[in-house]
Amino acid sequence: MKIASKQEFNSLVSSLKSILAALNAPVKTSRLQDIFAQSLGYKSANGLLNSALPKDFVLTEEQGVRLSTLLAQNHNIADVDGYSLLRELESKHQSYSTVWGSDHKCYPSEISENENYWYLTENGWLPWCEMDFSKMRVELNIYRVIHASSHAFGGSARPIWTADIGSYEFEIEARRLERKFGDWPDKGIMYPVVG
Repeated sequence: MKIASKQEFNSLVSSLKSILAALNAPVKTSRLQDIFAQSLGYKSANGLLNSALPKDFVLTEEQGVRLSTLLAQNHNIADVDGYSLLRELESKHQSYSTVWGSDHKCYPSEISENENYWYLTENGWLPWCEMDFSKMRVELNIYRVIHASSHAFGGSARPIWTADIGSYEFEIEARRLERKFGDWPDKGIMYPVVG
């Protein structure tokens, strides 16, 4: 489950609140924010939001048990399968990008000397050689991917991944970064120089 921003966290909590309401188990939003964060291993919602984002959570049975326990202890909501709730929540927020499996096309392990990949991040446009793919992922903290190549007739570039196939909240953040850093890397450095 990818949580890239505070807005996305709030959207997940809102969906969880709706799921619980449909089960006749209403919980106030502020309390549910903390319960959700605690089920993911944090002391509070503020703890998760201030120290961990963006983050890609791999959901576990243990997190589900923790969610069930917290709901039972704090709100007398019994017989709720927390793991199923988390999986349903993840499914509701799974984007076309995640389902399609585009990630692997964005992170080549090596590239030829006449090509480069550019990644729009919170810090602007970064080239392939500056990326740590163990920590960077599309729809988590990479907002756009451009493939650029040089050839005898000049250069060409095309987007490999754009945020419009990501979640709504992620797309909004991508648009903000595009306004700040530009839709494309600077043309003066975008194309690799082949000697």
